[in-house]
Amino acid sequence: MGYKVLAGRYEIHEKIGDGGMAVVYSARDKLLNRLVAIKILRPDFVKDANFVDNFRRESRAAAGLNHPNIVSIFDVGRDGNIYYIVMELVRGRPLSDIIAERAPMPFSEVIAIGSQVAAALAFAHRNNIIHRDVKPHNILITEDGYEMHAKITDFGIARAVTDRTTVSDNNIVMGSVHYFSPEQGRGKYVDEKSDIYSLGIVLYEMTTGRVPFDANEPVAVALMHMNEPIVPPSRIVNGVPSGLEQIILRATQKVQVNRFASVDQMKEALDNVGRLISTFGETYAPAAVPYIPVGSADEAYGAEQGYDDNGSGYERNGYAGDPYGGDAYGNEGAYDAEPYDEAYPAGKNAGYDDDEWDEDDLDEAAALEGGRLTRDNASRPERMTQSGRKAQGKKPKDPAKKKNRKIKTGAIILAVVAALALCYPLYKGINWILTDHDLKAPDVIGLTEDEAYKKLDDKDFKMEKGEPEFSDTVVEGKVARQSPDVDEKVKKGDTITIFLSKGADPGKAEEGKKEVPDLIGKSKASAQYTIEQYGFAPGEVEAVDSDKPMDTVVEQSPPAGEMLAAGEKINITISLGPKEKEVSVPNLLGLTKSGAQSALKKVNLVLGGVTEEYSDDYAKGEIMWQQYKKGAKLNEGQSVKVTISKGPEQKEGTVSITVDFAEAPSETFNLTVLLIPDSGNQKYIIQNQPRSKANGSEPVSVTGKGSGKINVYFNDDLFKTYTVEDFGTGKVS
Repeated sequence: MGYKVLAGRYEIHEKIGDGGMAVVYSARDKLLNRLVAIKILRPDFVKDANFVDNFRRESRAAAGLNHPNIVSIFDVGRDGNIYYIVMELVRGRPLSDIIAERAPMPFSEVIAIGSQVAAALAFAHRNNIIHRDVKPHNILITEDGYEMHAKITDFGIARAVTDRTTVSDNNIVMGSVHYFSPEQGRGKYVDEKSDIYSLGIVLYEMTTGRVPFDANEPVAVALMHMNEPIVPPSRIVNGVPSGLEQIILRATQKVQVNRFASVDQMKEALDNVGRLISTFGETYAPAAVPYIPVGSADEAYGAEQGYDDNGSGYERNGYAGDPYGGDAYGNEGAYDAEPYDEAYPAGKNAGYDDDEWDEDDLDEAAALEGGRLTRDNASRPERMTQSGRKAQGKKPKDPAKKKNRKIKTGAIILAVVAALALCYPLYKGINWILTDHDLKAPDVIGLTEDEAYKKLDDKDFKMEKGEPEFSDTVVEGKVARQSPDVDEKVKKGDTITIFLSKGADPGKAEEGKKEVPDLIGKSKASAQYTIEQYGFAPGEVEAVDSDKPMDTVVEQSPPAGEMLAAGEKINITISLGPKEKEVSVPNLLGLTKSGAQSALKKVNLVLGGVTEEYSDDYAKGEIMWQQYKKGAKLNEGQSVKVTISKGPEQKEGTVSITVDFAEAPSETFNLTVLLIPDSGNQKYIIQNQPRSKANGSEPVSVTGKGSGKINVYFNDDLFKTYTVEDFGTGKVS
């Protein structure tokens, strides 16, 4: 079978992928005898000289990324009008295919894949490379038993396409605009946090099975990313752990500074939530995060201030939305901060007992479970008390047998009553003799005055009435308190004083009202969740300038501690966050990379992408260009790109080597001479040309720039390597 050979080295086998920018083939590297993947750019990209230049430069930079979660790049080259990238051949499937088949995916898989992609991006960012096109199509998944391994690809093309295209390029952006960050849609500066946003969208799609924004036109989708809030995943899929949801919502904040500070921080959060899930199960924490619809007060203030609300539950100093499992950074959560009878009012008549959840329920259920009752097993109906299980396990009874049993039971009760009536005088006499023994005061709380008198008289106690008093728990006219108290030691004939209820104190709660919880300091989503858990309704949300973190509750109405009827609204005021501070860009020209980092750090800016170019004006290692001029105004936290000089461009020169045939493997053989420059593409000087050992030797001239190596092969076996220190001077070793 004949195969097309690219650049005399790569034997093309079959097409394994097809995208808007390139076609991917499996191939064999004849020189190194290994299988590779080759991505060949489509012709419409090749026509753009700027694109090709950017593509080659960025691909070479990406070739230096050696990480287990990044597809390795082996070679970048050109054969005629064909531009190609030679990459590691990954026997896996795009994440986009897996999402289409399996989403919503198990939360543990979402976190595992997200953590691996975050690790890859963090490594790239540390090497000053931003991907710019993170999406499921660029993430390859291999499965080893029960584990999934993720590898991200397309670093080189991502930068080149971003520099070339706008949102209107439908043929290019259609597959990527769903994962665009707002700043990419606006054509603004792009930094590491743009990759964080795109990864957040990927997590969202794995969790819910759909992207947060979709429309027929790419421009419409980009506008949604810039202006519309994201529907929290828990509103689409039940049981989303709040820690995972908070990571997604923080990563997809509209303003860059409000996202994670780095991908490393995002990975740490994912790993912490993953540990919680492995310990408590996939539904370890409540999932409901209230969502403020479009057109609300939230959105109104966001449009004015530049903060587009997306219903997130994060706080910039840590997550507070999960009252049980702690925050996504591993801070300890208040697992037992609230009674279960408040957290689970639906427990009544659900197989536990006739009242709402209380400590007895917890103790009994924990004993049945063989340990502590967790939020995971507390919410499941099959976790019930022993009596509840027996009740569910009973079989239907025979009506005739049931009737006979009732008749027998009634006869027994009548016989017992008659016997007691006959023995009552004797019982009273004996009991009177034993009056020296201590007794316990009977319970008359909740009885009427007449009922209390009768009960006390029957037990040979006297009764007195005290002054009526207010009670929040006992209705008017019934005993609210007694003295001595219930079960206190008394003797027969003692006096029990009762205090009748006047009803609830008008200055305090009316029957049926509850105490308003303290919401100050909580995030908006956490506060609204707490409001609903207490039986109230979220009211209006106002936003004000504050030095508190964005979305933090700074005021509430009514205040904490007041009594409010169930269903009443509680209004909150949240912080818009500290105002962004503008700083002046310092002069970076002539500084080294470390010097530029120090200068930017002093004004709370960061060093962004770093590229290298030749320069006759700046020494090697000095910054020759900066993205923003000295004195330009930027918000704190923004990044500044720079270009570092590689020194004067090395001159082209020609060196000569003499290939000695004495050590050739046979009388006739094939000769290959390959130039491998330290910068630039490999080039064949002689490729598989027949030679005779009898000729003795052959001089070969090689032209190039800078430094590099010249490899000599006999029959594809490496014979010798020459090191060229400088083509300009012709120095070879």
